[in-house]
Amino acid sequence: MNNYVYKDIEVDKIEQDDEQPRKDFGTDGDKNRLLVSLKEIGIQRALNVMEIEKGRYLLIDGHRRHICAKELGFKKVPCQVVPKMSEGELELRRFETQNNFRPWKPLERSDSIARIKRKNNFKTNKELAKAIHMSESVVGNSLSLRNQKLEYIEMMERFDLSESYRIEFVRLKPKLRKIKDIEVEAIIRILFDRVQNQIIKSAKDFRKLGRIFLRATANEQELYKFLNDPDMTVDELEQRTIQSGFSLLIEQLIQKVSGKRKKAVAFSSQEKEFLLQLRDLLNKAL
Repeated sequence: MNNYVYKDIEVDKIEQDDEQPRKDFGTDGDKNRLLVSLKEIGIQRALNVMEIEKGRYLLIDGHRRHICAKELGFKKVPCQVVPKMSEGELELRRFETQNNFRPWKPLERSDSIARIKRKNNFKTNKELAKAIHMSESVVGNSLSLRNQKLEYIEMMERFDLSESYRIEFVRLKPKLRKIKDIEVEAIIRILFDRVQNQIIKSAKDFRKLGRIFLRATANEQELYKFLNDPDMTVDELEQRTIQSGFSLLIEQLIQKVSGKRKKAVAFSSQEKEFLLQLRDLLNKAL
């Protein structure tokens, strides 16, 4: 049974929700159309509010209608009033309400999910994902956006990257490294610019770049060409950096041997025997 009531409430007794996850309520054009509609036919869908205390209400859904009603000088507006909730319950209600409307801005959703986790004392992303009916991986990726450097977040906003690109960027970032004289920060700006200019046309291209950067030593020359050629696509770069199975095995062997030496890990007697055989073969082959 629904535990709420409908009634008309004075506009000035309804408070906008400062904790509401959305900060953008739409363009001026959308707002003007709503303003004209409310002026001509009135409010057709009740605002959703929670009673804070007697005579005071917090707006949960209907922020644009409330703003327009005030501008039009409405004295009262129709409301659906829900009982007072705990902070955790309110965060879940905010999220579910907004999740059913316009697509989220990635950081808006990330902030909202983080608050739900904190205010409901969820210990794991699995608990959180179950509560908001999302997959654990989507929740984890969304939360990880908040951990990026402010500089990168501002760049993602400035370049208007979609959520899929932002998530793949989070996965790509740890794999990036300086290529000759091009620093990582400059590489990121180049990649974002390619997205904006539709040279990089899919977030999957970020995944391909991640695989290529994992072999950055072997691919450094081609990566340098790619970063300096604004028209080269990731597919073209991938074709230039495809390795045969044999050369890839050699590169992997070099990485493993170098890694052991760097960590001062001793080779086993069997490993030494194989390395000596390899040395003899290379001396004969080269």
